[in-house]
Amino acid sequence: MGILLIVLLFWKEVKVLEIVTAEEAVFCFGVKRALDIVNNTAKSFTNDSIYTLGPLIHNPQVVKKLENLGVKAIDTIHDIDEGVIIIRSHGVEPGIIEKARNKGLHIIDATCPFVKNAQKYAKLLTDDAYQTFIYGDHNHPEVKGIFGASNNRAHIISNLQDLLEYNLEEKVGFVAQTTQKPDDYNNIICSVLNKIKELKVYNTICNTTEIRQTRAVKLAAKVDVMIVIGGYNSANTNRLAEICSNTGTPTYHIEIADEINWEWIKGKEKVGITAGASTPDWLIKEVIEVMSEENKEIEVNEEIENNEEEVKETEVIEEEVIEEEVETVEENNEEANEEINEEKEEEVQIKYSDNDIADLKKGQTVKGVVVEINESGVYVDVGYKTEGFIPLRELSNKNIDDPNKIINVDDEITVVILTLEDEEGNMILSKKKADYEQAWEEILEAYENEEIIEAEVSKEVKGGLVVDVGVRGFIPASHVAIGYVEDLNQYVGKKLKLKIIEVERENNNVVLSAKEVLEKERKQMKNETLDSLEKNQVLSGKVTKIVDFGAFIDLGGIEGLLHISEMSWGRIGHPSEVLEERQDIEVKVLGVDKDNERISLGLKQLLADPWEEFAEKHYEGEIVEGKITKIVDFGSFMEIEKGIEGLIHISQLSEKHVKTPDEIVTVGEEREAKIINIDPEQKRVGLSLKGLEEQEEKIVKNKTKSQKKSTSKSEEKNSSGSGATIGELVGDIFNEDNDD
Repeated sequence: MGILLIVLLFWKEVKVLEIVTAEEAVFCFGVKRALDIVNNTAKSFTNDSIYTLGPLIHNPQVVKKLENLGVKAIDTIHDIDEGVIIIRSHGVEPGIIEKARNKGLHIIDATCPFVKNAQKYAKLLTDDAYQTFIYGDHNHPEVKGIFGASNNRAHIISNLQDLLEYNLEEKVGFVAQTTQKPDDYNNIICSVLNKIKELKVYNTICNTTEIRQTRAVKLAAKVDVMIVIGGYNSANTNRLAEICSNTGTPTYHIEIADEINWEWIKGKEKVGITAGASTPDWLIKEVIEVMSEENKEIEVNEEIENNEEEVKETEVIEEEVIEEEVETVEENNEEANEEINEEKEEEVQIKYSDNDIADLKKGQTVKGVVVEINESGVYVDVGYKTEGFIPLRELSNKNIDDPNKIINVDDEITVVILTLEDEEGNMILSKKKADYEQAWEEILEAYENEEIIEAEVSKEVKGGLVVDVGVRGFIPASHVAIGYVEDLNQYVGKKLKLKIIEVERENNNVVLSAKEVLEKERKQMKNETLDSLEKNQVLSGKVTKIVDFGAFIDLGGIEGLLHISEMSWGRIGHPSEVLEERQDIEVKVLGVDKDNERISLGLKQLLADPWEEFAEKHYEGEIVEGKITKIVDFGSFMEIEKGIEGLIHISQLSEKHVKTPDEIVTVGEEREAKIINIDPEQKRVGLSLKGLEEQEEKIVKNKTKSQKKSTSKSEEKNSSGSGATIGELVGDIFNEDNDD
């Protein structure tokens, strides 16, 4: 009878309830990050009391689990005097952080990076004198934190009607609570476009929230009923339930599986399940499992009711075959027992297998231990019924020919499940994908915290350099160094300190800057150098730039000016005659203006002073030789010795009247001049060409007189008929100089 009854029941067509889960029904990035931080804190601070300022996330079940770990939620900072305080993902206003710091609490900030962005932009807007609006829920802790970041100067609006109550100023700015609906935000922005002169809008709505809502709406349109799982005090879960309900599909919001009303799904063929950003995956799984079990009971009960008539009709047939069945059972008792035992064993195996599959799913990130390495890939134990396999192509984002180069047996690694079973029954894993996701988490965190990272330049491309930061990163040519770099290829293979300046997760775009790091380091070095500078210091520096009037010397983060007049004791035409760019030199500090960051330097002060030697070996009245180096309106300069120039005033150029010095001298001309004065203290030498003219004229005049006397005496002798004696002639010559 029992066997026949079962056969009849399964002959009847049975309805199967299909349960569909939304793709995004998992923790969002910010919530997962916050939970990871809390778990790590609980492990690290085992001897300290750990608190979260308010519930870490809007989910009572998760909060309860954290309490079991020793993490308590408190309402205000005033409730504690010591221990570790964790700032939840919603963030808080800066004043609360300051209070915690003043109390000596150990602060760990788990604020969602997207929320931090909203806080940062709200502060920027108010600091720049924009009339700032925060679109969000007045009572939501995230909005309170953003409001506090604006120094409590922003205005909170929850809808367009709120905005219309304000008189808009010329400069208006907007930020939004991360969980708001993008369409509503856009409508508010569009309403003010033609009413103000200057508008700044920051899209601070989390794209994960938008994707979650979009996919939930699509799913709601395809199912008979929607179940939304999440805390009743969670704003994003309530909004998720609201938009699903707006599709016309019956929608029910629950916190736990026990709240399911089975009348909701009775007679339905397809049920959709989604969850808020704060709902853990184990809670979602619990709801699915409970629904699946209950669905089986409903199917059986419906089947029994529908087949009561058929069962009655079969009673007669059952009675007729009872004896026959018993005989068959007795004859095959031993064989039947064996089959039953085999069936039970198989049933246990299947149940065990089902539980394993329920624990692991495609796309899940898990940790495992490397158990074997071969040329094809790596086998990893992830606690599944079989070991998972990482093909070579899924081991790294770089081309790897030997897995042993990057991984060892017994290493614990993180992997993503690509498939639980392929055609050959193997679980396929990817370390590359896990590394990629981990890299993105680190990049986002570094970006939000403005951290400096190091990365190796992999190649030069048009417009800049490519670096490996776990994902492909790009450094524009203008951000490689502080100045222009002609040959970017010199950086390939080098590690650079970098700051992330732009992130677009959806476009896999990461832009970095080495220039901003160098500028920050340079600024710090400049302040240190400027503070230590004193007059008459001798410093080492590097020539960075040469100009007509001098050269700029890098002293360590700040540049000083070495004027051309301070480069040499002698006259030079251009600084390039003395210095070269990138040359290392020593200079003397002549003056420091710290307020205006101006530094004057000297080079000649470190050289021997030629004036000291010159004043000792030269005297007034001395005739010296030199070269004309410069002509000016009031005279000309002549270099007597290296580093020593004398002035020939225009009045000392000639006995004649001189209109311009170039009538008498030319630059580069070698001349003799007479020293007419020496002033060692002022380092001045007065020269004269006129003095030499007077002397030359005197010599010429004396020669002329001598010649005239000689001629007169010769004529007198000749006219008397007697010749002059040698003595007379010689005597006349020797006496010529005495005539004057």
